[in-house]
Amino acid sequence: MPTEPTTISSVATLIAETLQTHYKVDPAPLFQQAGLDLAKIDDPNARINRAKMMKLWDVAAAATKDPCIGLVVGFNLRPTSYYALGYAWLASRTLLEALERLVSYYQVIVTVPLDLSIQNNAKTYRLEVVYPDPKYAAPPIALDSFLASIVKLCRSASSTAFRPREVFITHEEMGDPATYHELFDAPVHFSAGTNALCFDHKALDAPLPGKNPALVQINDKVSEDYLDSLDPDKVASEVRRLLLNLLPAGNTNQQQVASRMHRSLSKLQRQLHAEGTSYMEIREDTRQSLGEKYVRARKLSMNEIAYLLGFSDQSNFSRAFKRWTGKTPRQFQSN
Repeated sequence: MPTEPTTISSVATLIAETLQTHYKVDPAPLFQQAGLDLAKIDDPNARINRAKMMKLWDVAAAATKDPCIGLVVGFNLRPTSYYALGYAWLASRTLLEALERLVSYYQVIVTVPLDLSIQNNAKTYRLEVVYPDPKYAAPPIALDSFLASIVKLCRSASSTAFRPREVFITHEEMGDPATYHELFDAPVHFSAGTNALCFDHKALDAPLPGKNPALVQINDKVSEDYLDSLDPDKVASEVRRLLLNLLPAGNTNQQQVASRMHRSLSKLQRQLHAEGTSYMEIREDTRQSLGEKYVRARKLSMNEIAYLLGFSDQSNFSRAFKRWTGKTPRQFQSN
């Protein structure tokens, strides 16, 4: 998976739709604040890096003044918003099978480190959602949206009357707790030890009206292929490796990299876009990480570093370095 976690762009699309229809707020300036182009998120294969996605949640919550916006977005979900996983969900034999599919393919939705597990207790099934790395724990609004989307998928596949037995959320109460109880149609426990959705056995074991094993098999394969396409060793990491060799030659461009990778320029751009990045972002990140490493090591002159990073001269490198770090190379060395 990409080094920087990403989210499928359809989540951003849902945020835009919810802002317009539910809150009567123009999403365009909010997307601009988050560094996103509203016109480009409609691509079903696009992905959004985590930093921009978290910024979008923040500005959306601030603009609506509604701490429960995550719930509203989650319950507005359409199954197709989750790509092939949504189609396979609708065609699953039971909701238990659909949840097991979520455990297997959740990275179609988001690539943060995430532990999903289903526990079969005496009276209930319990889906637990654990973020093992605190660095990538979901903020409350994003967590609410994810939990709500799971319940919405269950309702889409079975009945609008579907409800979990209980909901456990690790964050404290936000907004009006009654909104949580109303939308989940179940008791909601805040400041819990873990995030979990509990369901009656009967609700998850009942056959679904849309069950279709052939469609499930097809869409599972689509999900598997999609996840394979997000492997950075296949695209982004290969671009980085090539740049290490090409940067000293100067004037490195996308076409040269695409040719070295035996891809058309459009295909390379499409694959990087699916991973939530671009050639320009990778080149900038590669230059910055190498630049900081070389400057810190104090073994090369500034002219030599500029050459190794593909800059035309030392002054261009120094300006770029200050943009990256807020300091000149000399100031960076003195710290």
